[in-house]
Amino acid sequence: MHRVTLTLAAVLVLFLLAVSSAIPTWAGEAEKKAEQKSEMKCTMDTQACLNKMTEHLKTTGWVGIEYEPQEDSSWKIMRVIPGSPAETAGLQSGDVVFAMNGIKFLPENEQALKEASKNRKPGLEISYTVKRGGADKEIKLTLAPMPADVMATWIGRHMMEHAQLANVAEAKP
Repeated sequence: MHRVTLTLAAVLVLFLLAVSSAIPTWAGEAEKKAEQKSEMKCTMDTQACLNKMTEHLKTTGWVGIEYEPQEDSSWKIMRVIPGSPAETAGLQSGDVVFAMNGIKFLPENEQALKEASKNRKPGLEISYTVKRGGADKEIKLTLAPMPADVMATWIGRHMMEHAQLANVAEAKP
């Protein structure tokens, strides 16, 4: 039961973080999620939050990278998850992703990126433009279903935030 709860909790984290992000965040990058989580407070009660995130992530496509956001809004890929769509498509650690489906990761493209990220379902083909070795390269991949362990991690982190907020609320006079 505890593992199921953590799995569902990770799903909720992903949902809430992605909804709040201007740049697509369904790549599977835990570090980015942790940064965004600290900027956003979930206002739902724990169970509602868990349920909503779980339902959303069941139908969310997954890429399978961990990255660090760069000052120019690009992403530097730090790790490609073995067996992921990213690995299959040829993304590599060190690649710098700067566009999705031809839309550059720039502040003026925030709305277009949100729109392009709305329906990222398993089976959808997307294209990332990366810099590798000084040259631009387009890499197409097909999104996969979110792995249970990824969902569990993300939901678990978000549920920890809920627990911390509950503890703070209880401690206030």
